This record gives sequence, C-alpha cells and structure tokens, in this order.
Amino acid sequence: MNVQKLNHAIAILREDLGDGLLSSDIFTVKEGMSVAGYNTNPKASALFNMLTTNIMKTLRGAGFPNLDKYYLMNVEGDKMIIVIPLGNFRWGMLIDTTKVQLGLLVSIAIPRSIEAFEEALK
Repeated sequence: MNVQKLNHAIAILREDLGDGLLSSDIFTVKEGMSVAGYNTNPKASALFNMLTTNIMKTLRGAGFPNLDKYYLMNVEGDKMIIVIPLGNFRWGMLIDTTKVQLGLLVSIAIPRSIEAFEEALK
C-alpha cells in the first residue's frame, strides 16, 4: 500500500466533488483506523467499520446477495454518507448533496476513486 497514492485517490475525489466533499477516510477493516483522508473523522471510521461488518453479516444471515460496490445513506441536513468496501479497506465519505449531483457521484467520482485506490495497492 502506498499512502501517497491513497492521498492522491482522495485528491481525485476532492477534484470531482469540490466543496461537496465534507469528509473522507480510507480505513482498515482489521482496526477501523484511517490510513488516509480529508477532514478525517477517526470516530466515524471506527463506527462505520463496525456498521459495515454488521450490514454484511445481516445480508448473509437473511439470505440476501452480498454487499457489492458501495452503500449510500441519506441523513439529515442534505448530507449523504457513502461507504465503499475495498477488500481489507473501506472508504467512507460525507457528501453535501446540495453541492454534488448523484449522477456525478455514482457515475464519475466513485469509479475514478476506486480506480485510483486500486492503483495505490499495486
């Protein structure tokens, strides 16, 4: 893992989302600790790591398909939380939906970010 390249992946996300990106952390599944980020929130990283694990267990227990590319949560105040499972890592972000179009987020920003993340692991 190249932390400098992980920070580059976050820079790409910031470029795509501009002021709409409020916070972003790439964190480990094992410890739930951030390894790279922007306006990081260590508490959110740890808690969303646990939540994501519980969502995955719940889906399996219910006999549903596995979690795929990401999940989105709309929260109060025109905000959205996105968590992307990436093998031994997870990438969480807080978005201002008044400043980012959903189409831009899911069609451009997330795929470009995942591509940059995968490059950082090479």
